[in-house]
Amino acid sequence: MGERFVDRRKTLTALMASCVMAIAGCTDDGATAPAAPAADDALAQLRAAAAKTTSLPGHLTMNVPNIEVTGDTDAARRATALVINTDSNGEKARQEVRVFGDNAYYKLGKTILPNLDATKFIAFPAADFATVSLVHLGDPFDPAGAKGLTAAATSATRTGDGTYTGTADISGAPGATSRGLLPGTADQLERGGENLKAVPFEATVDGQGRLTSLTVRVPAYGNAPAWDSSTRFSELGTPVTVTAPTAAEITDVPDGLRKLLAG
Repeated sequence: MGERFVDRRKTLTALMASCVMAIAGCTDDGATAPAAPAADDALAQLRAAAAKTTSLPGHLTMNVPNIEVTGDTDAARRATALVINTDSNGEKARQEVRVFGDNAYYKLGKTILPNLDATKFIAFPAADFATVSLVHLGDPFDPAGAKGLTAAATSATRTGDGTYTGTADISGAPGATSRGLLPGTADQLERGGENLKAVPFEATVDGQGRLTSLTVRVPAYGNAPAWDSSTRFSELGTPVTVTAPTAAEITDVPDGLRKLLAG
């Protein structure tokens, strides 16, 4: 038994030594961790921070003029719950989005459609849900589009301790990429044209290398004035509670209406 203990200790000692010597570091189970981005590579730092944030459960708040979205996400559990509050000329509305795995649910809050209970959820396949709501959910577990927007960044500069500025080309919106509240439909992108190819942004990253805020300054185009889209991430790593609607909270709708809303 003593010999086995000595052998085990030697093995653990060797493993620890290899972890210390490895450039990329080592995880608790001895696996090699991804190499940290170079100190002078601001773009890589932002993308790594976005990936870290979206891998954790947490809370988010998104704002554009007259629209606020708050909610919780947990990519590991494949769960998202969002509340969308809008205010159009004093007319307020509250929508809800929930996604669990391959199933998505959308509550309109208000509607002019006849014979539709807007206080109940409509069920969708999550794959068909990218443009059904104001939030362009190409990836429903990254509703703010943190990964997609940092991937679209074409330049970045670290301006201080955890602060960054740069530009992003948001003129393309691949189906599997979220864009949050930014232009994401083909029509919006076409109208934006060249104006969306070098959009300024600002971002912050905390001491643990996690993206904590992202503000995109969309320039004026067509008849649309310039406006900002801002997202804040908080309570990262804190477990969130997301519940699926019950059967009584879901309304049955014709497939034609579902496809119309999803389009």
